Amino acid sequence: MLAVTGFHFEAPAIFGGFVGVDIFFVISGYLITGIIASEIAAGRFSFARFYERRVRRLLPALYVMVALTAIPASHDLLSSERAEFLRAAAAVVTFTSNLFFWQQAGYFDHAAVEKPLLHTWSLAVEEQFYLVLPVAVWAVLRIARGRRLVLPLTLGGLALAAFASAVILMREGASATAFFMSPARAWEFLLGSLVAVSALPAPRAGLVQQAARGLSLLLMAVPIFALRPGPGFPGVNALAPCLGAALFLWSGTGIADVPRHRLSPLNVAAFVGRISYSLYLWHWPIFAFARFAKPGLALDGSERIALFALTVVVSYLSWRFVERPFRTKAIAPTPRAVFGLAAAASVLLLLGAGAGLMLNGSTSEADRAAQRLDAYNSYDMKPVYRYGSCFTTPDGRVPDDCLRLVAGKTNILLWGDSFAAHYYHGLTASLDAESVNIMQASQPTCMPTFSAETQGVASCRAFASQMRDYFAQARPDLVVMSADWLENARPPRFDGMVRDLRQTLARLHDAGIPVVLLGPSVQFRTRLPSMLARATLRGVTPDPETFTRSDIFALDQAMQAALPTGEGVSYLSILSAVCEQRRCPLTVGGAPLSFDHAHLTAEGSDYVMAKVAPLLRPSVTEFSSRQHADDRAHQAGGEGARDD
Repeated sequence: MLAVTGFHFEAPAIFGGFVGVDIFFVISGYLITGIIASEIAAGRFSFARFYERRVRRLLPALYVMVALTAIPASHDLLSSERAEFLRAAAAVVTFTSNLFFWQQAGYFDHAAVEKPLLHTWSLAVEEQFYLVLPVAVWAVLRIARGRRLVLPLTLGGLALAAFASAVILMREGASATAFFMSPARAWEFLLGSLVAVSALPAPRAGLVQQAARGLSLLLMAVPIFALRPGPGFPGVNALAPCLGAALFLWSGTGIADVPRHRLSPLNVAAFVGRISYSLYLWHWPIFAFARFAKPGLALDGSERIALFALTVVVSYLSWRFVERPFRTKAIAPTPRAVFGLAAAASVLLLLGAGAGLMLNGSTSEADRAAQRLDAYNSYDMKPVYRYGSCFTTPDGRVPDDCLRLVAGKTNILLWGDSFAAHYYHGLTASLDAESVNIMQASQPTCMPTFSAETQGVASCRAFASQMRDYFAQARPDLVVMSADWLENARPPRFDGMVRDLRQTLARLHDAGIPVVLLGPSVQFRTRLPSMLARATLRGVTPDPETFTRSDIFALDQAMQAALPTGEGVSYLSILSAVCEQRRCPLTVGGAPLSFDHAHLTAEGSDYVMAKVAPLLRPSVTEFSSRQHADDRAHQAGGEGARDD
C-alpha cells in the first residue's frame, strides 16, 4: 500500500510503486483461497456467509468514498469529466469499473490523474475474482473426493494459462487489455492460492527461512524502485513482484507471532495494514482533487507530505467509523440486513449517477472554453512532426528523402529527438522555401550525438550510426541540433551529455560543417492544455511563472557556459528569444503553445521559430554566400585548367 501511495504521490525513486497492486492480488488470493478451502474441509463453508463477509469488507467504505467524492467532482471537473465520473460511479456499483476504464485512456496515460475513480479498476478485478473462485474451489474439491493434489494442480494449470494469455496480449500490443482484464490478471491471485493449498513444508527456521525472506523482499523491492510505468506492464514484468509476494507468504508459514515493542516499525506497518483498504480508496481522489486546486496542477514536496498525512487521517476515520462497525456487525447485524442495505445503497448510487448525467447536459461558456483547451490533450502531432517518416521509424533510421541535399539551395539539417521535430513546422514557415531546403533527422529520446554507446535504446544506436555515415559523405550548409536537454541532463548525466556534445561538435567542425545548437525548449510543470483548462474553468488568469518550469533557465545558463562557441559553432538560447523576462507565452491565437508539457503545437512551433529564425538568417546568409564563393572558385579553377 505504501508503494502504491508513494507512486501516485510522486515520491522520489518510487518509479514502480504500482506493482503494489500486483503484490496485493497475490495476498488476496492466498487469504481467500485459504479461508474457502479450510471451511470446505471443516464442512462449514457457505456461499451466503462468504459473500456476506465480502459485502461487509468492501462495499461500505467504497460507497462512502464514491458518494463523498461526488461533491468536489460537481465543481472541479469539466462537464465531460463530470459525465465520465458519474458513469465510472455506476461502473463501480456494478463491479465493472475495470471494463469502463479499459475503454478509456490507459492507466499510465496523461488523463489518468484527471480520473478520480480510476483506482477502483483493481477492486472490480478483485470482485470478479471473488465471484468465480469460491465456485471453482468448491467444484474441484467435490470432484477430487479427497485427492489432495487435484486442487493445487488445477489452480496451477489455470495460473499458467492466465499468465500465458497475459504474455500473448502484451506481445500483440494489447497491454491495456492485459492490465485491466480479470482473465489476464487471474494468475496473480492464483499464485497466492497455490501457496495456500499446496501444502508445501514450511521453511526451516534459521538460515533457510531468512534467505527466503530476504530474496522475497528483494524481488518485490527491485521493481518498486526500478520499474518504469508504461505499456511494458504487466506481463513478464509483473512476475518478479508476484513471485516475491508468494515467497514472502511461504517464508512465514508456521511462524508464530512475536510480541513487538509499541514503537516498533513493524507496528507502524501493522497500522498501515489495518487502514490499508481505506487508504487505497481515499489516497487517489484526495491527490487528484488537490492537484485541481493548484493553478499549475502540480504539488511540491511539502504539499505532498501534508497531503499524505491528511490521507492517513481520513483513512483512519473511514476505517474506524465505516469499516469496523460493519465488520463487527455493530451496523446491519444480520445477513438479511447487510444485503438489504447494500442493495439499497447500490440503487441510490445508480439513481444518483443517472440523475447527475441528466442534469449535466447544460454547460457554461467557461466550461465550453475549458473543453476547447482540454481538447488539445488529444492533439494529433503526427502530420506536424512528420511522424513515421522523418520522425519515429521502426528501425531508428530515417529515409534518404529526409536527408537529401538540393543543389542551388541552402541546405539546413534539423537533427535530434522530438524536441527537434517540433521545430520543423515553424522552421519551414519562417524560411524561404525557394532558397532554403530544410532536412529532418529525428527519433524519439535520441540525443543528436555520434556516441552510440551512450544511447541506451537500440533505435538510437542505429540512428547515431546512420548519422555518422551520412556526415562522412554529405555536407549540409548548416546543422541545427536540438533535444530534450532537461531529460538528458538529469543528475548525474549533465557532464556526460556535455562531453558527448563536445565530441560531436568537434567532429562536425573538423568536417567543415557549421552548427547551431538550440538550447532547452520551453517546458511546463505539467500538461499545458490541462492547466489552461482548469484556470479557465475557475476564472483564473494563467500565470506564466506558475506554469513554467524554473529549472530550464538554470540549465540554459549551464549549457551556454559548458559548450564551446566560436567559428562554425553557435549556441542559440530559445528561452532568451521567446520568454521575455522569463515569462514564456502560454497560448498563440487561442491555441496552447504545447499540447503536453513541452512539445509544440503547429501554432506554437510557428511562433517560436518566428522568433528564432531571424537569429538563424545571418548564419544562413553567411553559409549561402560562402557556398556561392566556393562555386565561383571551383568554376574559375575549371576554366584555368581548360586554358592550360
